[in-house]
Amino acid sequence: MADINHQIAIKASAKKIYELISTKEGIQKWLTKGDGWKIKGKENLGDTLLFYFGENHHEMKISKLEPNKEVKWACIVGHPEWIGTSVSFIIESKGAENILHFAHKGWTKRTNFFKQCSQVWEGSVVDIKNVVEAK
Repeated sequence: MADINHQIAIKASAKKIYELISTKEGIQKWLTKGDGWKIKGKENLGDTLLFYFGENHHEMKISKLEPNKEVKWACIVGHPEWIGTSVSFIIESKGAENILHFAHKGWTKRTNFFKQCSQVWEGSVVDIKNVVEAK
């Protein structure tokens, strides 16, 4: 098994970070329509978010929502290497700032696609920081 892990310090409240990772409106601010992303579905525990990027499509079942602390998704539809993996965002409070821990876990092996996704996720984590700190 292989996992993708990234973390970043963010100078913003846990609440603001959580809003960006737990709602379609928030996610759409860092996975932008301008970059080709479209997000549909419902955003409650047990619901499924649908992520469209050009011809690519992923469905993530929301498996955990802990306000201001954690969001977790299970990939149920998408690229074959993603199916059965999980994506999590954990917010760790550190005084005036928070640490966002990102993980995409459960890959069967490290492939070129794994490496590409790790780079894209790293950029997304930085985008979350930039969006929330710009407010």
